[in-house]
Amino acid sequence: MADTHRYFPDGLPEQLLRAGDLELLRALERPTLIRVPGSGTQAPRVISALLHGDEVTGLQAVLRILRRRRAYPFDLYVLLGNVPAALAGDGFAHRYLDDQEDFNRVWDVEQVDTPLRAAAADILARLRAARPEALVDVHNNTGDNPFYAIITRRRPEVVNLATLCTTTLLSWDFGAHTLMEALEDECAAIAVECGLPGRPESLAFAVDALRRYLGEPPLATDRVARDHDLLGNLRKVVVAEDVRLRFGGQPGPDADLVLDADADVHNFVELPAGHRLGRVRLGTSASEHPPAMPLRATDTSGADVTDEVLSIEGDALITRVTATPVMMTRTVEAARKDCVFYLADELAHLG
Repeated sequence: MADTHRYFPDGLPEQLLRAGDLELLRALERPTLIRVPGSGTQAPRVISALLHGDEVTGLQAVLRILRRRRAYPFDLYVLLGNVPAALAGDGFAHRYLDDQEDFNRVWDVEQVDTPLRAAAADILARLRAARPEALVDVHNNTGDNPFYAIITRRRPEVVNLATLCTTTLLSWDFGAHTLMEALEDECAAIAVECGLPGRPESLAFAVDALRRYLGEPPLATDRVARDHDLLGNLRKVVVAEDVRLRFGGQPGPDADLVLDADADVHNFVELPAGHRLGRVRLGTSASEHPPAMPLRATDTSGADVTDEVLSIEGDALITRVTATPVMMTRTVEAARKDCVFYLADELAHLG
């Protein structure tokens, strides 16, 4: 699977760096790794963006930083991920294409038998060989969320990296073959979630977070430097394949489950047991045959915990426990391709 990605060992050529977002991606065509040589002896740092083709904020933030042509005391590696998905249609409309896998679910997998897996394997080998100090993976959300960072290891240097960007942290324990998981044993690795794409405040946050990351001295490994809030104990909630989902309105012949149109306003807000998330379609004999649960919740081990956290009362889909939804989407496509939301609990802060 030759030519699955591109590599620029000496930075982007000036004509590409000056190009517009889509013009640049058309020239690249494929996932692209860029090395910007540094002026010192510190361990390299890595930024990744656009692992999902509809998450434009990371690309725009990285380009703003690269165009300043700052010299850093370390080599900077920049990964621009699913370029083909970002280019499809009018641009930045698809998380990944129908004939693709999710590019943030193919890192460090055993079978390298698709173009994206081959690209990921080659890029990962190059990054590991560079022995980086840290990775910041920049993402957008598909629903309203506060700005937050995801950590996979609760080590001081990881928390210190995350809290450079935001003091709202989410502990991730799912093992989903993400890039940050693939590098978590090599370096401090986090994902930074920058809200909805296309919003000026999302881009401003991403640029500010990356500037602080790139300007920080080597990360402290002996202590947690900043106070923070930490959520974890995630349960992933997906919609059943045969359930017709809609956001807003009422259940009917074309919708078995309707989630509130503004359900994402509850992201990172603790909800009490009994909170209504949406409504389910009732059949003609609902009293004799209650509707089946349209969602499925699993914990990090893969165990089904649906009955522990969700229930149906009448036509209302409700929470059974006090919990905090995070990453709740507002689009059917994202719900199908990933999940509807996660449920989390507050954890003790570190340090």
